[in-house]
Amino acid sequence: MSSRINDELKLSLIQFNNIYLPMWEEFPDFQVYMDQLVSLGNRYLKDLSDSELTPSMINSYVKKGLMQRPEKKKYDASHIAELLVISLLKTIYPLEVVKNCINEILKEQSVEQAYNSFANLFNDTLHNIENSSYNFIDTSNTLELTEKFAIRAVICKLVSQKLIDSYYKK
Repeated sequence: MSSRINDELKLSLIQFNNIYLPMWEEFPDFQVYMDQLVSLGNRYLKDLSDSELTPSMINSYVKKGLMQRPEKKKYDASHIAELLVISLLKTIYPLEVVKNCINEILKEQSVEQAYNSFANLFNDTLHNIENSSYNFIDTSNTLELTEKFAIRAVICKLVSQKLIDSYYKK
């Protein structure tokens, strides 16, 4: 790998160390209104998502049963957790798959436990990506490097989809 590309890759990966998904304890311990939920969600996802949340997106998630209904137009930590997980997973899965996975997980764990487990795994993976088993030594240009990351993303999605499919065939 050329020195310039290697340096760019290292710098990009190191920047992930400053990004994280908040833990449950970092959520407000009081209920919020829709505009506050949108603001919080966008702040938490700022460096993790390409699109901003909108009230219509949240209303759609509630209507489709992905998120719990608010109580008297107020949202709590459970709603924030659901919103963050949905926002991240919808980038690779259809909403129906996200809904089914969330429902299955919540049969075994509380929302708080499930969210903290997800956030811990997400943060650990994100912060250890530069130390992971990716082998980019032979990569000689940025396009080839981009292609390798994209291919790995597609393969990881395929593997996780197979796991989801096999779980539901039980």
